[in-house]
Amino acid sequence: MAIPLAEDQKTALLKIAAVARCKPDPVGGHLVILRDTIDARVLLGCIVDAGGRVHDWVEVWVQNPDGLAEALPAYREALTNTVLDDRWRRHFEAFEELEEAGIVETGWETAHPLPTYLDLTKLEPVHPVDAESKSHWQLCQDDELLAKKDLPKYSTSLHRYLYLPELGKKSSFVPVTRDAPTNANTKSSDEIAGGNKDLIPLNPGGGLILVRPYSPIGFEALADVLSGVSWEGASHGRSALDLGNATKALRGDDSVLGGDGRLFLGPHGRWGRLLETFHLKLRLLADAIASVCCVVARRQQPLLNITADSFQVRLGEPGRGLPFLWTARTMLIDPGDAIALPVEGTDVSYFLRATSRGASIYQPQSAGESVHGRGSVRVRKVIQKGDGPVIVEGTLQTQERVSTARNDLVWLRLNLSSGGLDLYSHLDVKAALASGEWRFRTLSQKLTEEAAAALRAAEGVPIPDVSFEAIPLLSSPRDLYALGVLAVRTLLIDKQTSLPVALDEVLSLARAVANEYDAAVDLPLRVKAIFNRDPRWVQSLGPQRLVYEGVAPGDALDLVPADVWWSTLAMIVRMFPGAGPDSVCQDYGDAQPGGIHKVFDRAVDDLEALLVRTRSLIVIDWRFNREIRAVIGSHLTGILRSSGRNEHGGGSRT
Repeated sequence: MAIPLAEDQKTALLKIAAVARCKPDPVGGHLVILRDTIDARVLLGCIVDAGGRVHDWVEVWVQNPDGLAEALPAYREALTNTVLDDRWRRHFEAFEELEEAGIVETGWETAHPLPTYLDLTKLEPVHPVDAESKSHWQLCQDDELLAKKDLPKYSTSLHRYLYLPELGKKSSFVPVTRDAPTNANTKSSDEIAGGNKDLIPLNPGGGLILVRPYSPIGFEALADVLSGVSWEGASHGRSALDLGNATKALRGDDSVLGGDGRLFLGPHGRWGRLLETFHLKLRLLADAIASVCCVVARRQQPLLNITADSFQVRLGEPGRGLPFLWTARTMLIDPGDAIALPVEGTDVSYFLRATSRGASIYQPQSAGESVHGRGSVRVRKVIQKGDGPVIVEGTLQTQERVSTARNDLVWLRLNLSSGGLDLYSHLDVKAALASGEWRFRTLSQKLTEEAAAALRAAEGVPIPDVSFEAIPLLSSPRDLYALGVLAVRTLLIDKQTSLPVALDEVLSLARAVANEYDAAVDLPLRVKAIFNRDPRWVQSLGPQRLVYEGVAPGDALDLVPADVWWSTLAMIVRMFPGAGPDSVCQDYGDAQPGGIHKVFDRAVDDLEALLVRTRSLIVIDWRFNREIRAVIGSHLTGILRSSGRNEHGGGSRT
């Protein structure tokens, strides 16, 4: 069932609605939750007309700061409600640029809507109303009023409260974020729901909302379909979702469409399908990289959490008998959880990931993860000229295992007489004299006179219970690495090869071509030389990996021109930072300030060139398509025979 997102939508001709179940799924519950991000919950929604007909499926992004409770300390310290709201607006602008007319603008992208619950008995939205004043509860963004009630300010904290604007100072305040402070001026959120147990919270905190198109088809799902693997379809908990003809077509429902969405059909199109698969996979990959480049360029922040799940694939509405797989377009659905760490006194941008999520094949372990803990600090020297910026030299002592690179940053939170003070420093491991100790020197920072005086007073005095976090220097090259892994996943995986194995082979190839680096010899030619010397390379990284049909390596390399394949592997090798002199980036912080999106330019250009070349193999150069060649060959044979008979006086004339 579809329930409008707001009360004023109930009478609209076209309604934006949330998809809900009267009877909850045993696993998924009432609402169809597509995924959670660090600051949002993404729900399945739809656009319906007055007759209840679904015109489009959409994602309903509901701002939810509670996910930040799992974020790393330095990440939370850099955030406030103001930063979150600005981040949300920039996400909206980036998606709008990516999808053009795809975004459904509601006004809730920049203005907080009323808190919303869903009444499953009446199938309508409910905005809580105060029983006495008959006014709606709203999100309080009035810092002055919150301060008078001894509650955290909206603009400088992550805590949020509802209130009744009409009552002003007389209003009670309802905390709607986890661990928000309470006092005599607050009341429970249960009270404003009126005890109605049939109400399901949709947006109980009045968070910002974003509505964008939804496709159930993931990047990996379509890549596997192109390889020859069937798709099981979309699901919610234990239930399957019916989302239209495009999804039915991918499941192979012949009652919906004829054919399998390709140009080359049936057993006679097997060889043509290999080339077609190559081209379509390159298109998927090119769209993915271009969408990441667009978002990074718009925000000048990396994503830092790219995986295959960061993308959906949208298909055009298929027509019977048409190659609908050619309408596929990759869309970025997760704008990343990175935020910029504001550090004065340096032009280097440090970006933070929200969480340390453990090992992922899409994230290089050598790039480092944030390490946080507690220890003690001894201030050795405070350096300041006049009332200028302050530099602190000191020693950090901790039992935590700390491993940092030269440019990594360490955030220190000192508790001084003047209050909490944040310092940002680099560690000098070589200068430490004892185990578990690290010497540090902070970046020059502008401090208040009171804070500088408190630091000077602390010289030589051990400061206990100091929170710290080691922050690696990361930027868009880390996203480029993840996209390189995605390229391996797309082009080099079949039934015989797993992603870890294929990735290891590609990194080995990167080391091999680096060992033979010659600026006068193009990278594809060095790849060719390595393959020619050792036939095992084509066994592991040949074009037969494009499909699951068991094509022999020799046949695959005969169908896909070798120079095109060498260029494809060269494109992938360049994407891995620090793999050698051919790499676009030499490390994971190697990005130009103010132009961090430029690290993707070479991959975008390489893919554009490959798309032109592979398209020509399909629609122009018939010599590399066995099906068409066989047809032309049979006609040529008939013509030659006819011509031969004419030469001897037989046959008909033309």
